[in-house]
Amino acid sequence: MSEKEYFSTGEIAELTGVTVRTLQYYDNIELLPARKRNKSGHRLYDKSDLAKLQQIIFYKSLGLKISEIQEVVQETTTKAELIARFEKQQGILYQRLNHLMSSMAYLETSLEVLKADHELSMTHLIQLINALNQETIFEYETIEFDAEDLETFAEYYDDPSEIMEVYWQWKALVMEAMSLILEGVSPASEQGLAFAQKYVAMTEEITRGDEKLLDVYLTSSENREAWPEEDQRLLNFTEDFIEEALESYKKEENR
Repeated sequence: MSEKEYFSTGEIAELTGVTVRTLQYYDNIELLPARKRNKSGHRLYDKSDLAKLQQIIFYKSLGLKISEIQEVVQETTTKAELIARFEKQQGILYQRLNHLMSSMAYLETSLEVLKADHELSMTHLIQLINALNQETIFEYETIEFDAEDLETFAEYYDDPSEIMEVYWQWKALVMEAMSLILEGVSPASEQGLAFAQKYVAMTEEITRGDEKLLDVYLTSSENREAWPEEDQRLLNFTEDFIEEALESYKKEENR
């Protein structure tokens, strides 16, 4: 291979978007050692190094640590080892996604309370949020659901991130309902009706207008004794308010 078939650090940086300093660091820790150096002492890489760098960039985008990437890019890494590592990283990313969605739910609920200008509700909401466990959603993995219900869910949700989104949409509204209850807001009040409107919109969105999926959600709610304790408490506390708000909303809509 002639020297013309090598790439300089600058050329590699331009081709991949990786900075020269990062390439120097990868060389120093032997994650991507330079293939050779020219007469001026500058690092040179060949096409195989470029391919390896693309792998490194990919693994880094998955959130793998440098030490993990060093292990993965070794030629001795088997397919089974790679699958195991990817599955582990997938679990980590789902945890991060869940935390992000929970933070969004808390933020959206807080905004609704602030827009309503009820300082006491905000105090109650902060207390509620601090008492919640962001990991509660993962407790559902240990619950034995009806086989037919699981089959229905599988028809609509093939991505765990969709399930997380639905869960946190629901929980955000339940938290808002609890805040309204603690503030003494009537379900038939303007605030209660506004809440009901959002709850109806949420229900329509997550059920996609499908009666079969709606029935699964209703059945799950009726059998909530199998739910994680935190979600049981939340729904038991807010259920009457939600139902009364929805009933008042329907009456208003039918006038």
